[in-house]
Amino acid sequence: MVGVLITLLFAVGAMGVGRFLIGRWTNELDPAEIYGVHGLVGLGALGLISLPIGLMPDGLKWGIYVVGLLALGGFALVAKSALDGQINFAKPQGNSLLFALAIAIAGLFALVGVLAPSDTLDWDTLAYHLAVPKIWLHAGQIQYIPYIHQSNFPFTVENLFIWGLTWGEQSGAKAFVLAFFLFGIFAIFGATRNRYGALAGWWSALAFSTIPVVMWESGTGYIDVPHGLYGGLGILFASRFVMDPKSKSNLILSGICLGFAAGTKYTGLQTIAAVGLAVLISFAVRKQAVEGLKSAVLIGFVGVAIGAPWYVKSIVYTGNPVFPFFFERLGGKNWDQRRADVYRNEQQAFGAGTKETRHRPTELGNAVIGLAYQPGRYVNPREDKGLGTPLGAVGIVMVVVGLLWALSGRLQIYESSVLGVVGITMLMWFFLSQQSRYVVPLCVPLAVLAGGAIERLKVGRLLMGAVVAQAAYSFYIVYSQRFELQAKAALGSESPEAYQTRTIGFYEASQEINKQVEKGKVALYDEVFGYLLDVPYVWANPPHSMLIPYDSLNDGASYADEMKKQGFTHIYISLSPLVKDRDFAKKWIAAMGLQGLPTPFSADERKAMMENWQDKWMVLLAEAVAEQRIQVVKGFRQGILFKVQ
Repeated sequence: MVGVLITLLFAVGAMGVGRFLIGRWTNELDPAEIYGVHGLVGLGALGLISLPIGLMPDGLKWGIYVVGLLALGGFALVAKSALDGQINFAKPQGNSLLFALAIAIAGLFALVGVLAPSDTLDWDTLAYHLAVPKIWLHAGQIQYIPYIHQSNFPFTVENLFIWGLTWGEQSGAKAFVLAFFLFGIFAIFGATRNRYGALAGWWSALAFSTIPVVMWESGTGYIDVPHGLYGGLGILFASRFVMDPKSKSNLILSGICLGFAAGTKYTGLQTIAAVGLAVLISFAVRKQAVEGLKSAVLIGFVGVAIGAPWYVKSIVYTGNPVFPFFFERLGGKNWDQRRADVYRNEQQAFGAGTKETRHRPTELGNAVIGLAYQPGRYVNPREDKGLGTPLGAVGIVMVVVGLLWALSGRLQIYESSVLGVVGITMLMWFFLSQQSRYVVPLCVPLAVLAGGAIERLKVGRLLMGAVVAQAAYSFYIVYSQRFELQAKAALGSESPEAYQTRTIGFYEASQEINKQVEKGKVALYDEVFGYLLDVPYVWANPPHSMLIPYDSLNDGASYADEMKKQGFTHIYISLSPLVKDRDFAKKWIAAMGLQGLPTPFSADERKAMMENWQDKWMVLLAEAVAEQRIQVVKGFRQGILFKVQ
């Protein structure tokens, strides 16, 4: 809990940093929006400055004092403003109190997720959002990680995790996402109140905070909520500028927010493009194409400039600014077309319809509406069968509110501009990767429009009921699938070790690996939760990288020699993927000789597996074990640990 408090105090300091950096452009904003935007920009700035610090030798060992001093300076600025009476919060009363309580419950659910250790459902948190910062911390600086391609993504938010891990381990890091969530509520409430009034502001804040994916991910190490807030606010500021072209501050603020969106996720580049195109079209309709072009270019320039350091880093490390995407045109280090195909197929597995029909233009309507009625197709795991977790849904309100405004006949320039960006972005989303998490940036402006619709449209009462129903559903889903599971660990009645043993199949094995691997490193097969390890490791499956030259290895002896040459002392295999194919699992174990004398694969089976570049390692490992070049150390309920001889 101490780590969480330090992070939240750091976030208050970030609000002061944001005020120092952009205060000159935020004077005309709603007060609540000012607090939120200052906090978000301040956190982004501290995450971005951590990049050059982290790239220096031992930068992550002394960098905490630099960012700490910056945050402390920001905290002093906030404290002075509070003492001078410049920061005031009106006490919620009446209906406002009900809204505040509902939003507080959403925040409480997120806090429980922050305090509890991440488990299997919190997949990407353990795989790379926290794992990569932990690797960098151990190294003392940011460096190239050849086996985790995600380490080349824009990492503005994950850079903050570096400091959170330093003072508060998992909870200290994840609390940054909770801070983003809280700042986002202020920003959305203020943005809506500025346009539609206070009551609409409460409805918008409630609609956003109770989106299932927002409520769930705000207690995790996922970065979709911070990314969504940056991208969404960038859209809102651009729409205000289109409505009032004299408001140059909105133009600058849009570029700044979009820059941090591009600095948190590659999809931020899509949002920059969508906003620029919408601005250009809006001015062209008014026969002011030159002014529109200038404005679009300025937004793009500011956005790209802020996000650029991450893309330069990726070029230096991989030769591709958006590695591993667009490998066919941009190339990439430690990668080839086979791996690019695997990654692209995974990205395109989400969405309505079949693999063959998913991206046909005739499926566009089904894809968008499907976000509401079949959310399991837009979220891991087993998205191809519609079995993805409902926690990743965006909710029906976000799907229908744009349609309600479009059909209302009451569109003004502001709403039209927002819907224009939403429409352009959804087209990109449809043809690239139909994941519900990628829609979160649109949920911010749509939440604002939801409050506006309740206040101004005839269907307001109907939408009001939808927001309440969505909130109730989200509370139920997050409570039943997260809160109940995490509460004991969060409150301390269950130890972190007991919780992780119960919820993570790899946890017990990871603790043994930490004991066994005194020197050297471990190769992980079908297991990516490297965050749990305190020793060097590599994702060893072929699709992850070309680090291990499987193509040139033809038997167990050559495999064992190569692994030893690369410094691997241990190998761990997860047996979880084999649960669905128990017959093969028995053959594989028999080929290793783990239950008696080795029984090799038949000639045809071996030939087929050796010709399959993704499965070849199974034959190589089995033969190396059978020849006792690699020996079993210990078996676990979901895996086996080996030692390289």
